[in-house]
Amino acid sequence: FADIVYGEQERSFAEIEDLVLLRSDGHPLYNLSVVLDDIEMGITHVIRGQDHLTNTHKQILLYQAFSKSIPQFAHLPLILAPNKAKLSKRKHGEVVSLTTYRDRGFVPAAFRNFL
Repeated sequence: FADIVYGEQERSFAEIEDLVLLRSDGHPLYNLSVVLDDIEMGITHVIRGQDHLTNTHKQILLYQAFSKSIPQFAHLPLILAPNKAKLSKRKHGEVVSLTTYRDRGFVPAAFRNFL
């Protein structure tokens, strides 16, 4: 597939490990869930962190298995915390919340300009 940011991404079927779709309790795992959600919502573009780049090959196989259109994918470099760890909502909630910045007086135009 052609990633909007990283360009052409190729993997042979032999390189893609077995795809587990459901937990033992019957609940769907990430790859199945996101594909079904995207299909149901009519998503045409998926933008996410580069740490999910390898999942995309598996997800494309699922779109094909369901005979559905494959969205365009864009994977962005991760934003890191000061300790170089992946920035996360759980660990860095206030830092990643837009409401924090709004409440501190940042204007939306400043964020759009930054992005």
